[in-house]
Amino acid sequence: MGDGDSRLEYRPAGRADVGALVDLRVEFMRIVKDRGLEDEALWRAELSDRFARDLGSGEFVAWVCLDGARLVAASGLACPADRARRAELGLGGGEGLVLNMFTLGPYRRRGIASELLRRSAEEARARGLTALRLQATDDGRPLYERAGFRGPGRDMVLDLRPAAGL
Repeated sequence: MGDGDSRLEYRPAGRADVGALVDLRVEFMRIVKDRGLEDEALWRAELSDRFARDLGSGEFVAWVCLDGARLVAASGLACPADRARRAELGLGGGEGLVLNMFTLGPYRRRGIASELLRRSAEEARARGLTALRLQATDDGRPLYERAGFRGPGRDMVLDLRPAAGL
């Protein structure tokens, strides 16, 4: 475990985690949107459908961190095979996309996000990917830079080839 806190459990997300993943994403969007979500019920329904579908597809994997029964952080990795979906996500050949990375406030700065990011990179390498992309927030950027992601602005890339990055 990344932070040495024995209460924390890291594991792959499953369909039973969809509700908690939606809760985390909505919490993230409340922060990003600053004023909240205009139609939270619609967001929740769409996210529930997307997470349930994508977690079962094999083209999206997510990891979660739990404190007891409470899901406190998550990270996802999208690596779609469909060319149209890859183009929609802005992915080139051999690239994956880190997304839905979020840690609840009281659990930040404890190594949780670093551990989840490490697991995403490990999975990407196991799938033969050569790079990871992500859209960084200002708060997340230092974490991603420490992990080896590079790039100006919000778009960042991690080279996964041997001797590079995580």
